[in-house]
Amino acid sequence: MPMKVLFITNIISPYRIPLWNYLNQVADFDFKVVALAEKEANREWRVAKEQIKFDYRILPGFHRFIRTKEVPLHLNRGLWRALRQYKPDIIITSGYDAPAYWQALLYCKFFKKKYILWNGTTLLSVGTTGGLVGRMKRVIIKGADRYIAYGMKAAEYLVHMGAPEGHIHVGVNTVDMDWFREQVAEFRQDKTLLRERTSYPTLLLLYVGQLIGRKGVSQVLKALDELHDPDIGLLIVGSGPQEEELRQFCGDQGLKNIYFEGFQQQKALPRYYALADVLVLPSFEEVWGLVVNEALASGLYVLCSDRAGTAYDLIKEGWNGTLCDPSNAGELALLIKQVKERIGEICVRREAISEQACREFSIVRSAKAFLEAVSSLW
Repeated sequence: MPMKVLFITNIISPYRIPLWNYLNQVADFDFKVVALAEKEANREWRVAKEQIKFDYRILPGFHRFIRTKEVPLHLNRGLWRALRQYKPDIIITSGYDAPAYWQALLYCKFFKKKYILWNGTTLLSVGTTGGLVGRMKRVIIKGADRYIAYGMKAAEYLVHMGAPEGHIHVGVNTVDMDWFREQVAEFRQDKTLLRERTSYPTLLLLYVGQLIGRKGVSQVLKALDELHDPDIGLLIVGSGPQEEELRQFCGDQGLKNIYFEGFQQQKALPRYYALADVLVLPSFEEVWGLVVNEALASGLYVLCSDRAGTAYDLIKEGWNGTLCDPSNAGELALLIKQVKERIGEICVRREAISEQACREFSIVRSAKAFLEAVSSLW
């Protein structure tokens, strides 16, 4: 009988489906995913069930989203029964902020099964490592048998919280890079899109994400206000409670060439990556930042916050991107100006940036850390 591995996560996001499909395809163990909810209130993603090729189950329960803390609350029923029925040998969880994850740890300890924690938290993204919350996190971290880290900074956090360094498997948090590369390449050959591009300014920046305070979009607008360069534009792809405030700022400051495109599903994003020259991720707090993966797969240069986990694994300073301090709008303005001066040279590197990103940050590499972690326990 093959070993059974159960992955417990909050939701089945479209960005995770390729990873889990791949694991299900190549693994020599039985693989199943249990999600605590179908969706969360701060996410507008459509669950692409037709793309799912792995066995999965969505647990019933009570769900709320605490917007002031940006914390989803999932109180599920039926997990213990599902665990007893499936009888997993190894459980992987994607966090420690839901009762279900603690139930999973308890199950592993009680029935002498193995527990793996998939961690993205970094010392840059967490408010504190002390207090009651910090002590509770240490319990689950120290109780795990192995760890899979999003990247270098997530591994650093685990060590800080007491995880044995030799038990950490460092992977890469990623998306289906080849899909973005192929889709964007097609758009860049589309004559309609090429004509549309001529209606935008010479340098077109792109932001993709929620419009909330910690994402730092206001800092980009302040930087553009400082520059007031008619040859620079910004596409804002996303929605959120800060949208009206951002629109008001643009109106008050007379900012031109700012395009609010609203939220877009994943399948619509390649068009924007094809139109843009540079992605801006100005977050004050960001566990990772998968839009950076998408942008690099698309051949874009990235101005990336030095608070984002992705900055330390994906960005090669000056070649495919530049790190920035999101709290310093003046510095961001200077970096945008410098990128504009270098945009010809940067665009020549598009293919090389895309090729390197797809090779180094693939689903295969991400899955490798999972397979190694499981193999080390069996």
